[in-house]
Amino acid sequence: MAFADLTWTAGFLNEETQANMGFWSEWEGSNGYLLRVRTEIYGTEDPVPATATEAGQLYDCEVYSWDRGENSEAVSSEYGVDAARVEAIMGEVNAIALPEVEETTTTTTIAPGPAPQWD
Repeated sequence: MAFADLTWTAGFLNEETQANMGFWSEWEGSNGYLLRVRTEIYGTEDPVPATATEAGQLYDCEVYSWDRGENSEAVSSEYGVDAARVEAIMGEVNAIALPEVEETTTTTTIAPGPAPQWD
């Protein structure tokens, strides 16, 4: 997946004007890590881009672990990066190895019962 394939959602509304104040996208790597990308907009005096991918647009990125919970903290974050860096982060996220899971095997032995009775 590449930066150009991200699906963007207008998601930050100014409550007073109901105007769009930015865009966001989420992408999950093949290892289950989640990348959240938001357009970087500071203050209402900045011109709001018409699309998430306008030339010169900067992005804030946060990466969340494969075993994240609802209120998990990001395991890494970068702010004010360009589209090329977002795409590089996507590659880095996909390259994160999952931790080795120690397998445990449980064997249960059932003692034989009495022989069945036939009529």
